[in-house]
Amino acid sequence: MALLELEDLCAGYGTGQVLFDVSLDIERGEVVSLLGRNGAGKSTTMRCVAGAEPPFIQGGQVRVANKDITSLETHKRTNRGISYVPEERRVWPGLTISENIRMAIKNADDPMSMDRVMSHFPRLQELNDKAARNLSGGEQQMLAIARALASNPEIMLMDEPSEGLAPFIVRDVEEVIKTLNEEENLTIFLVEQNVVMAMDVSDRHYFIDQGKIVDTLTPAKLKENPELRQKYLSVWLPVPFRWPANVQYSTPDLGPKPSRNGCLMSPI
Repeated sequence: MALLELEDLCAGYGTGQVLFDVSLDIERGEVVSLLGRNGAGKSTTMRCVAGAEPPFIQGGQVRVANKDITSLETHKRTNRGISYVPEERRVWPGLTISENIRMAIKNADDPMSMDRVMSHFPRLQELNDKAARNLSGGEQQMLAIARALASNPEIMLMDEPSEGLAPFIVRDVEEVIKTLNEEENLTIFLVEQNVVMAMDVSDRHYFIDQGKIVDTLTPAKLKENPELRQKYLSVWLPVPFRWPANVQYSTPDLGPKPSRNGCLMSPI
């Protein structure tokens, strides 16, 4: 049985409909990414699962463990095992790292212990009493993930976790995703523009285009098929390809140049 299911989901904003009969499923323990061009409907899909408004669901269902949560408010979805790392991070800037996490623990029905949460984030342990507003972008992203983990979720939603981060910080985020999936058996659903990162951490990819799911592929299939990458993402990259982990990034003549967050960009 799938842990998360979307069935014929339709949603939009005041300006019109954005999602058209979106259906997908994620099994317990999987890491699944939703990929597509800008404006394809990725973040709208994520917000529908999280219960954020806008957008407004116009039809279809969102189910977790076969229970319909389509009409549940956001905070009630947390108690159904969903946590959400939004694109903007939204940490409480005036609170310290520990205070941010304790707030999440306080508001959860069955929270994870502070020690268990922090065991996955050694850098945050070093900065425990530092205010969130004084953290770097990468540290704030780690805090946002730690705060989402504190509710002891079954599935974590991540919207653009690598956005605005330097490539070596992106690697740290990748490692956290892998660790949480492997050690906590955490199911993860992420939206990501960084194709290389998504291929590295995901078991499967769904592709969305103009508000519709158009394909699903494994990372291996995506890596070996440049025509599909161009078709769905307008991205070319050499294969095999991997950013080196511990070097200063320079760009050889490989075609499109990497953006500041390490995502390979189309020459279009």
